[in-house]
Amino acid sequence: MTASANFLVGTTASGKSGIAQYIAEREGQLIVSADSMNLYRGMDIGTAKPTANERKTADYAGFDLAEPTEKFNVAAYLDAVRPSFESGREIIVAGGTGLYVKCLTEGFDVVSPENSNLRKELEALDFQTLEKRAQTEATELFEKLTIDDQKNPRRLVRILERTAGVPPAPQHSSWNSRPKPKLIGLHVEREVLLQRIEKRVEQMYADGLLAEAEQLLKLDLSQTAMQAIGYAEAFAAIKGEMTLEQAKEKTIIRTRQLAKRQMTWFRNQLNVEWIDTAKFQTLENLAEAVSNAWKTIGPTPIVF
Repeated sequence: MTASANFLVGTTASGKSGIAQYIAEREGQLIVSADSMNLYRGMDIGTAKPTANERKTADYAGFDLAEPTEKFNVAAYLDAVRPSFESGREIIVAGGTGLYVKCLTEGFDVVSPENSNLRKELEALDFQTLEKRAQTEATELFEKLTIDDQKNPRRLVRILERTAGVPPAPQHSSWNSRPKPKLIGLHVEREVLLQRIEKRVEQMYADGLLAEAEQLLKLDLSQTAMQAIGYAEAFAAIKGEMTLEQAKEKTIIRTRQLAKRQMTWFRNQLNVEWIDTAKFQTLENLAEAVSNAWKTIGPTPIVF
């Protein structure tokens, strides 16, 4: 399949969704979300999905692909958005989930099928044992992790899952041997980003996050949905395990940490040309800069 898209990446609260919306309204592109939390139905406020009015003025894909009770992975995401790229429409891919972006631009690396027994075994290990196994059984992937991710048990479990049963190189392809196309990203100064994150969290609660979370708690949620940033804290507030202010503060902290991890991924795994948002006073001017950057580098081929 031959397809291409204009990519706009950035951390959470960087403003990429607003820019994509503005350009799509003006020029008629289809926006494909590359955000791993936007795919869950009923999780709208805490994931900052486009509003109903925004969806009336621009076309979207990559949203509401699964119930929050379901497991969902990047392979399922690629299958779900494939028809959008086969539609022949001009597409903007906007999102902060680096893995989704990487799979769209560089292909889906060969991985082992999901093994629930292996995951349970790995999750039961203490950190020191898990770290040692990752260093010996998934050496290449371990060494490519950031320092923070090397101390993150969930990351270690994932790389061990990826290597289990996968033939050693050169029998399967490696992302590192593939070209990294240039993408456009929005860079926001740290202090400005932190202010935006705090404002967003306050707005989430003002928009009814607790009521949305109460409805979700009636379901048998997947582990991913239960632990989602913003929702985990809202659930705790509803259950009386945190005060409202504690829930807000914890959400702010986790969102800051997410933004840091996202930027680390973009810098280490992707080839991004950053646009400094501080140089632009209006959304319109920033959108024009993004459009011009896309014209300069040309559309990015999609790899399925």
